[in-house]
Amino acid sequence: MRRLLLATLLMAAGGSGYYYRDYFLGTATEIRPTRPPTAQPVVADVAVEISAPVEVAAIGNVQSIASVMVKSRIDGEIAQVHFEEGQEVKNGDLLFSLDDRVARAQLQQSEANLERDRAQLRRFQLEVARQTGLANRGIASAQKLEDVMTSEAVFEATVRASEAAAETARINLNFTTIRAPTTGRTGSVALKRGNVVKAVDTVPTVVPMVTIAQLRPIYVTFTVPERHLADLRAALVSGRLPAVVTIPGSPPHPMAGQLTFIDNQVDAATGTISLKATFANDDTRLWPGQFVNVTVTLGVQANALAVPSTAIQVGQNGPYVFVIKPDSTVELRLVRVDRSVTNKTVVAEGLAAGERVVVDGQLRLTNGTRVTVQRSSEEAPLPKAQPIPVAEQSP
Repeated sequence: MRRLLLATLLMAAGGSGYYYRDYFLGTATEIRPTRPPTAQPVVADVAVEISAPVEVAAIGNVQSIASVMVKSRIDGEIAQVHFEEGQEVKNGDLLFSLDDRVARAQLQQSEANLERDRAQLRRFQLEVARQTGLANRGIASAQKLEDVMTSEAVFEATVRASEAAAETARINLNFTTIRAPTTGRTGSVALKRGNVVKAVDTVPTVVPMVTIAQLRPIYVTFTVPERHLADLRAALVSGRLPAVVTIPGSPPHPMAGQLTFIDNQVDAATGTISLKATFANDDTRLWPGQFVNVTVTLGVQANALAVPSTAIQVGQNGPYVFVIKPDSTVELRLVRVDRSVTNKTVVAEGLAAGERVVVDGQLRLTNGTRVTVQRSSEEAPLPKAQPIPVAEQSP
């Protein structure tokens, strides 16, 4: 009995000790002061209103204004090539010489036939004059006069035919010298000296002897979505629109030109409209077939709200920015982006002029995070601190 009573007292004392230990320790924990969350350092900038150009950007393809395939107009053997492959030639420069012996012989024959026919015509003209005088005196019959007049008319037609034949032979002789039909750069010479060429009209699929591509000026063709068509047409009313091209992978030296052509219909399959811009290309940096970046300026938008492009973040719900509120906390705010202008982005909705936005340090922020602005984005850059994941930050 005594043992049972002693065990009961020991258990009661132990329970009381645990109760008072938990009570006092719990009280101490509750009254311990908590540290405020650490403010995250960020770089900020202000949303401002600027005069932003309204631009349409696309990928274009360089196209020669004139690309001529040089072919022979007559059959013959190439006697000489007067240029080098890849050479710049001018309109009228001699390119090829064909063997002209046959053409010269045909011209001489045509000219001889022409002289014969002219002599025959002069003979009948004299005969008509003589028969007319005799008929007037009643010596020659009217039938005889009609016969010689008919022969005169026949030989007049014969002379005209011979003149045409001689002119044709003369033209064929000129075709033995092939000249550049346009100014440009020559390509690869397909047929060298000694090859026999055929006339175009007798062999339509004949390979061109050489192709000449005009390089100055030059076209850049590109397509834009049809939603820009109304703005393009409205802007063209006041004159040609400025266009700028840059070559990917090359030093940033933009080339200026003008939009000169809008296609007369929209491609129903792609919903795009074809455009052409013309560039002087004096330094021949643009090459036919080359892909370039094209930007056409439609006008200037006054009072466009813009922020640095680094302030724009993209999440599951679309673009957003972190706005710094007066109490030094940030608010995640969705925005609607219009377009980019150099290193700034024009915001159509979601921001007001004068609001501060975070441009660097967004990885450490969530909605409501307290921040401290280390510097403005316009100040001299400081070494970037490595982002610390939120889960690893000290309380």
